[in-house]
Amino acid sequence: MHMQALSLHTRHLAEQQAFYHTILGFPLLAETADSFTIRAGTTRLRFQQGQHDVLYHVAFTIPRNTFMQAKSWLCERVSLLLTSNGEDEIFFEARDKSSGEQITTRSLYFCDPANNILELIVHSTLSQETEGPFGADKVLHVSEIGLPVGDVLQLAAALKEQLALEPYPFWSPISEEFAYLGDNSGQLVVVKIGRPWLPTETVLATVAPVHLTISGQRMQQIQLSPYPYLITVTTS
Repeated sequence: MHMQALSLHTRHLAEQQAFYHTILGFPLLAETADSFTIRAGTTRLRFQQGQHDVLYHVAFTIPRNTFMQAKSWLCERVSLLLTSNGEDEIFFEARDKSSGEQITTRSLYFCDPANNILELIVHSTLSQETEGPFGADKVLHVSEIGLPVGDVLQLAAALKEQLALEPYPFWSPISEEFAYLGDNSGQLVVVKIGRPWLPTETVLATVAPVHLTISGQRMQQIQLSPYPYLITVTTS
């Protein structure tokens, strides 16, 4: 699931633009009086002026051979978020007992000025690698957006019916608290409202407006009512 574009709200537009464009170095694609858009790899990330404080979880995939370079680069610009055990990395490994397929990821977490929970992640199953110093230009794409809901199972079923989205990995169970839907290119992180966002135990998932544009086999637009979550599917 390729995320072509992601539009989010913020009450701190100027601070957000300075952070993403000036501090992190993402190219600025557009700027208006009430919004700005940067390019994160192959994804257009837009922030729209809002009236209220909101909270998001967003992940950016980076080439699998750049993790340590990315960590050093990031630490020069922000403070990393720590787990309850004081770790500044999260390593995930899963293996399908029937096929033997193994998936591993490795992540760093940090915040932007609006306190959104951001993540740099490498996927072992993505073959992209790169050379040279790490920078924002090495980011491949936005790969995760959090969607807090009251009923995880219900929304997961709706996304399967309307978008054919399955758990990733495909053998990963969906629970009443959490569903990770998509593939190794992009995932919708559907969580129970009030569930803490990793790596914290105190930053709780809340509903905030999301407009996501993804690639698909047919054009359609899906409003995930009663939530302010709009998904546009394009064939380009």
